[in-house]
Amino acid sequence: MSSTPSTRTAATTAAAAVLAVLLVVVAVAVVLTRPDDQCALPNGAGGGPVPAGTHVKPTDPAATTLTSGFGPRWGTEHRGVDYAGPIGTPIYAFTDGTVREAGPASGFGNWIIVDHIIDGKPYSTVYGHMESDGVLVTTGQQVTAGQEIGRIGNAGQSTGAHLHFELWDGGRLPDGAGTAIDPAPWTSAAVTPGAAPAPTAPNPNSAPGAGASGATTGGLNDKQLAIAKQTVAIGEAMNVPEQGIVVALATVSRESTFQMYASSNVPDSLNYPHDAVGSDHLSVNQFQQQVTIWGDTATLMNPVTANRLFYEHLLAVPGWKSMPTAAAAQAVQNSGLPGAYAEHEPLARALYAQFEGAGRDLSPAEKAALAGAGSSASATAVVDGGSAPDCAQAGSASGGPQFRPGGPFGANVIAAAMRWLGTPYAWGGGDQNGPTGGISDGGGAADAHGDTGKVGFDCSGLTLYAVFQASGGAISLPHFTGDTSNPGQLYDPRGQDIPFDQKQPGDLIFFGSAGNTHHVGIFYGARNGTEMLLNAPQSGDVVSIAPLSGWAGEQMYVRRFG
Repeated sequence: MSSTPSTRTAATTAAAAVLAVLLVVVAVAVVLTRPDDQCALPNGAGGGPVPAGTHVKPTDPAATTLTSGFGPRWGTEHRGVDYAGPIGTPIYAFTDGTVREAGPASGFGNWIIVDHIIDGKPYSTVYGHMESDGVLVTTGQQVTAGQEIGRIGNAGQSTGAHLHFELWDGGRLPDGAGTAIDPAPWTSAAVTPGAAPAPTAPNPNSAPGAGASGATTGGLNDKQLAIAKQTVAIGEAMNVPEQGIVVALATVSRESTFQMYASSNVPDSLNYPHDAVGSDHLSVNQFQQQVTIWGDTATLMNPVTANRLFYEHLLAVPGWKSMPTAAAAQAVQNSGLPGAYAEHEPLARALYAQFEGAGRDLSPAEKAALAGAGSSASATAVVDGGSAPDCAQAGSASGGPQFRPGGPFGANVIAAAMRWLGTPYAWGGGDQNGPTGGISDGGGAADAHGDTGKVGFDCSGLTLYAVFQASGGAISLPHFTGDTSNPGQLYDPRGQDIPFDQKQPGDLIFFGSAGNTHHVGIFYGARNGTEMLLNAPQSGDVVSIAPLSGWAGEQMYVRRFG
């Protein structure tokens, strides 16, 4: 988190002069050639399909020691493996996924559960025994392979500082969903944190300065590399020396792992392109700059201006060129963890070496494409596949449609709901602005699962939110599915009754009998020939995408809004 920027000074004439150049440098032809009528529909799994080969060891073997394996131990079954290391040693996400739980847990002190889709199947990884300040992610957050998500602690039933790591085939929650399996064969084949997998053959169509197609650096995927490349390009366009660009890269690596963050504490930030949702004060974007301190939401959720602001503040720091990288980053960020930037310097230097020249070596084809775009088309673009201004992302690596104000209604309904994949189900939770606290159901399943202590959605809370967002606030649905005594959403006159065989992605599907319904979800479309439903299923579960066949035997009513 960046709490207070360094003293502001007037922007230099040179910095102002290159602003027009910035808007050209960071644009991408793919942004300019996207069809105007729609964004791509989904075919990935909830929480995102995981690219092959992006498995990362949960700790750095140079910093930890394997002290206990999987299987029988002390008269019980040890359902994971233990890595001993000093308190504060980084813990890394094994692969891309959605945080299912993050916080206190019996026996673990604190735990983190991340749900994944690997080769089309659900898995979960579990990380245990962190101290309270060693849990660096929140429930519902999207994480990427190799992202630092926690730090080793000695909390709970622990005899010494270590990470307890589990791998579950079928998922860890709800209890009984899956089976713990030995993670050793998986972690043995995984790459070391900060090490790149073997590179692939170069793509002759890549922009100058780009790496090999599909290749990653430090466990970063193509989108994260795009954000890194943009930082290099903007720095070069502003004539920032190499060391200044390295400072910026190390800062982005530490603050966001090269992801564009919105914040649940800044609701309007969710309306801008983002890869993940955080909750650290009012911090947003790849630098974690605080709204009201660094600028307004629109300014800070523009990755171009976020980079420019960082560089302007860095250049205003007296003597920054002679400072160590971590000290220069801290002088700008004023972080509560000033020593945390140092470990990110090697990756920052590797990324600079990879993308040096990104700010000057645009191809003639790119220049021609950009010449007719106008600055508004490129102002929030990210080089080589990052966030685009006209299609806001529906969460990290979701594979789903991207939210575009005024765009196709059904795609926007799905995109709005997919922002909250992995968010807990909470009875009575959800309104037009997002998840809210759950309420008691009088001693039923919601109370048994502790819904009153959760912030999330129930089924109709999710659909009312998605329709409200897709309609630009024009359609505010009741928080009830609907029956013959209470119209709810089912009988809302703004909804069109659609024959089941004519349903389209983004339509709402209600479940029940004789016109009385108890559940509603969003028709997601077909994946590999299987029709899917995006919904908040029930207490103890999370917002997810599941086969529509799970509701076979029930009457289904389709309504189309917008």
